[in-house]
Amino acid sequence: MLKSFFTALSLSTAFILASSAWGLDFQAGRYEITSSISMPDMPGAMPQTTITKCLTAQDPVPDQSAASENCKIEHMKTTGNTVTWKVECQQKGQTTKTSGKMTYAGDRFEGLIDTVMVQPHGNVTMKATVKGRRVGDCP
Repeated sequence: MLKSFFTALSLSTAFILASSAWGLDFQAGRYEITSSISMPDMPGAMPQTTITKCLTAQDPVPDQSAASENCKIEHMKTTGNTVTWKVECQQKGQTTKTSGKMTYAGDRFEGLIDTVMVQPHGNVTMKATVKGRRVGDCP
């Protein structure tokens, strides 16, 4: 279940990679990206996760992981320094629908990602808050 969510989250991060091509206020480099995930229908909170990733304008959208996960971009729009999108993935007979919104400000970005995993016994909803800050140049 969480694999589908993290695939969608990874795909969503791919939007960050191409942001310079969209005319956003974004500086390429090494970013620390922190995400907080909640599942409204479940008690307790999942632990916050932080990764460090090199973000550049040259990486395509969607990236290779999106193709391997049978994902397609249904909507993508840039308004000012904000990108919104909708992605649908098919994986092992399960549909995962993700929508997101990221706003960029030079060496930082933040956004929200909503994911619904459609399952026969009932949908599972996850919400993520994502923040990124540039911590240096890429190696």
